[in-house]
Amino acid sequence: MSKKPIIGILPTSNYMVTNDTFADTYRYGNNYIKKIVENDAIPLLIPLSDEKVIEETLEICDGLILPGGNRIRPVNFEIIDYFYKVKKPIFGICMGMQTLAMYSVNMENNEIKKIIKMIDNGVNHWPVELTRDNNDEVVHKDIIDKDSLLYSILQEQEIMVNSVHKNIITEVGSKFRISIRSEDNLIEGIEYKDDDRFIIGVQFHPEILPQFNNLFRVFIEECEKRKKI
Repeated sequence: MSKKPIIGILPTSNYMVTNDTFADTYRYGNNYIKKIVENDAIPLLIPLSDEKVIEETLEICDGLILPGGNRIRPVNFEIIDYFYKVKKPIFGICMGMQTLAMYSVNMENNEIKKIIKMIDNGVNHWPVELTRDNNDEVVHKDIIDKDSLLYSILQEQEIMVNSVHKNIITEVGSKFRISIRSEDNLIEGIEYKDDDRFIIGVQFHPEILPQFNNLFRVFIEECEKRKKI
């Protein structure tokens, strides 16, 4: 059996979107899978059955990637909660970061608090014409807090990130911190405050920008390190 870390990827869901039974599908983006393989880990596509978790598959994983998407479902929080409680690393991307932020806020409340809103001003975050050929061109500036974990990973205070999101979070829970903001002051990076867990989230899509490979490399290194704890 391989000793490489196994990284679970949460699927995006088309379950019950239409009346067509054959359209009840789950999808996984190739770019996330490619990044995991390139950084010497094994991707595991987390299966769901009628939006229900198969917990044995989560137990196999050493870490979790929450990818982008367009629909946050209750099962997302159930999966995050499993990885959070067993202290396995989590990496949220775009909607994955938003879901992680919602979890961080609502784990402290008895009711669901909505912390996601549409972007209605500022730099051009959405809609954009993003293609295979212009990933480095449709961008805006982000500023990283120098005292943050994400700064220690990326080693830059100002970065240019892809503009491909229409929603943004407004806050994080007390156990998390905001570590990246856009030039128009929107939250675009979050992280867990303490060392007992490794949890990061970014609003942009590093899986299609090679200059951000360190996010995947460090995340997978943490998965490898923490599975031995």
